[in-house]
Amino acid sequence: MSARWVCLIYHDVGATEEALTGGKTYFSVSQATFDRQLRAIADLGLQGRSIAEMLRDPTGGVAISFDDGDLGQATRAFPTLARHGMTATFFVTTSWMGTAGYASWDQLREMRDAGMSIQSHTHTHPFLSELDADRLRDELRRSREILDERLEQRTTMLAFPGGDAPRRSLRHLLSECGYEVVATSRWGLNPGGAGQPRFIRRCTVRGAPPDAVFSAIVRGDRWLGAKRTARERVLAFLRSSLGPTRYARWRRGFLNSMGSTSPAD
Repeated sequence: MSARWVCLIYHDVGATEEALTGGKTYFSVSQATFDRQLRAIADLGLQGRSIAEMLRDPTGGVAISFDDGDLGQATRAFPTLARHGMTATFFVTTSWMGTAGYASWDQLREMRDAGMSIQSHTHTHPFLSELDADRLRDELRRSREILDERLEQRTTMLAFPGGDAPRRSLRHLLSECGYEVVATSRWGLNPGGAGQPRFIRRCTVRGAPPDAVFSAIVRGDRWLGAKRTARERVLAFLRSSLGPTRYARWRRGFLNSMGSTSPAD
């Protein structure tokens, strides 16, 4: 039986806990927390790796991924990963790169040269289930082509913005547009084996979870996984009932009332 493995998903990395303000607060971690979590991974006898590396050999590792391409990923997450000798996959929204608050293309090239994997998070970060075939194809192709040109690479991975998959009738466009691996926001372990495209489950890390909770996430604890999966089902029902745009507005309002602000993803 092939090894089952965990993929973590992060968003912005702030300088301090107090600096985690603005639209990304809810899914952000501080640099000190991220550093502590990488040390915890090493203490468990595991190596933080990009998704591509884990697909080649899932034993002894945990995949680390980031969405959006926030500036803190380039200025704080990347050097912290490098200091620990670890790699990660960064899914970037190409139209945001080089704008205020996001990584520049020069930074992405530096990260690529250091062994980080830079992949697609679409071009403008729309809800994919709301797009028709032409708009979906444009989002998928444009992002991949820009990444291929700017980074001189062959881009083969995509992460769904907001965890929102295209309509089933249009999912054939994922492979048609050149994507071999698709990262979702569904919690769970990833089995060995292959598929076209290959769908990856990812476990979200946010805030500063207790060390025991973070270790349980990395180890793929089944009881924690069952609780997170049950929560996902409730949220998925709300999303399908309201539609992704209305759901995002509802969630943002709810988190605002609780003292947090929902991120873009």
